[in-house]
Amino acid sequence: LVCGRSDRSLDRALGFGNDITEREILQQYANSHLNVTHEKALRVVLVLKLAVTLLEYGQNTVDAELMLGKVSRSLGLDSLALNLGARTVHVSFGSGPAHMLNCSTDIVVDKLLDVAALCKHIAHNRDVDVGQALCVLDNIIDRPLPYGWLLQLINLECVCSWAALAAFMGSWPDMAAAAILAPFALITREFCMRKGLRSLELVLCSLVVGFVAPLVQKHVVQVPLCHVTVWWGCALLLYLPGCELIYGAYEIQFGSTFNGAAQLMAALVRCMLLGLGLTIGWQAFGQDAAAEIIGRGGVAASLVPAQACETTGPLYPSWQVVFGVLNFPMLFHCFVSLNMRVRDVVGAFCVAYPSLFAFMALIQADTLPALVVDAAGIFIATNLASALERWNDTPVCVSIVPMVIILAPGWPSVQSVLLSMQKTHHVAVNPASFWTNLALQGAAYAVGLSLALGLWRAWNHRRPREWVAQAPKESSVNDADSIASSTALTPPDASNLLRAARHGSHTQPPMSGVTRRRGWLATAEG
Repeated sequence: LVCGRSDRSLDRALGFGNDITEREILQQYANSHLNVTHEKALRVVLVLKLAVTLLEYGQNTVDAELMLGKVSRSLGLDSLALNLGARTVHVSFGSGPAHMLNCSTDIVVDKLLDVAALCKHIAHNRDVDVGQALCVLDNIIDRPLPYGWLLQLINLECVCSWAALAAFMGSWPDMAAAAILAPFALITREFCMRKGLRSLELVLCSLVVGFVAPLVQKHVVQVPLCHVTVWWGCALLLYLPGCELIYGAYEIQFGSTFNGAAQLMAALVRCMLLGLGLTIGWQAFGQDAAAEIIGRGGVAASLVPAQACETTGPLYPSWQVVFGVLNFPMLFHCFVSLNMRVRDVVGAFCVAYPSLFAFMALIQADTLPALVVDAAGIFIATNLASALERWNDTPVCVSIVPMVIILAPGWPSVQSVLLSMQKTHHVAVNPASFWTNLALQGAAYAVGLSLALGLWRAWNHRRPREWVAQAPKESSVNDADSIASSTALTPPDASNLLRAARHGSHTQPPMSGVTRRRGWLATAEG
């Protein structure tokens, strides 16, 4: 054993596309100042692993860097140089070797909540046993997702179907058509994931939707062609740019220009690929579909519909019904599709539901510009999410992402791409500049997000700073002998920490993350 790590653990790859093992990382520090003991070098492994898992499970790079900085300081790794990106992580500690790790960005709420709670526990406690923390992190990574693949597919189908009403303000026939179209996109997605075709997933899914949509419009749900705009928006809801817009502008605002610009450009290219995929698929059965509307056939009549119908009539529920009633099932399926356990849904629902209702009320009032309403809606949601974070340590992004899914900010940009294609073939349309529209929407969301976070961040992080400032300089941080002789928390010690957290004792650092994430604490006690 090396500080509680067996040979099997030390020879285990770091994971997430990184083949380097913990033992190889420790060997890189053989002649480093961090090699006072194995345990101190093992702290580097812990920080590297936390950096990759935070991004893999959905944390944005700005907040992940802040969180990892606190973890490193608590572990005595003060000379941290950190640069997190969408695909790579660059980390170095003082004069030690530089690490470049692979990563990808996804969102798995169940695991993100536990990893974030583990990070906060380490940041608030200078005497954490590193070997034990790595074991807890390994258990979080290895455990299966809370829902099986079939239940996940059913939930995604429900999300795409309800989006016709809750996200795009369509009609009941639109919801029926979306329920028919969505399985084709989801099956294509599952096929790409299982066959290693993730790089083609976006194009193939949009192509399949464009292929099937005219058949549904002609033979199943026979409604005017303008309804198809809502249909492809629902079927491709998972691929519409959302978080890229918010986090892109947000990161640029906080100084991460390269990462922010990369995310905005990724959103731009995604919109263009969606538009091209839809158009290619539409050519199979959508030839001359708009001939009666524009008065001529040919290429101009064979393009994907990009302008939605007027949302009036008996088949369209009112906005009060949509955002007051229908958002209940929509939000529930959104949460479950993000792998959020049912016990964690209530808090996030209390953030997203009133925020969406307030957002739509501001739109219907028609007293503010659209971009101001976008900023105000995210500002309200972020304030509620920050209050939830202070109460039970749920990361802000967990509550914001479902709201972004329903707002579908990338939908108008894909419409602009399709309208631009129509204008090229002399169709009488007036497309907006999709890049300007995309960037402005992202900036509006980022303004509301950063204003709210700026107001709450100092308050949410005040107690940890006060505790670190008042904590004595324990010899366990600097003394090699005491590190080598340190042992894991015994069950009574863990119980004392839990009791202190529940009763708000000031003699221990805040432990609210421990109280709510009982799964990994139970592992630590075991």
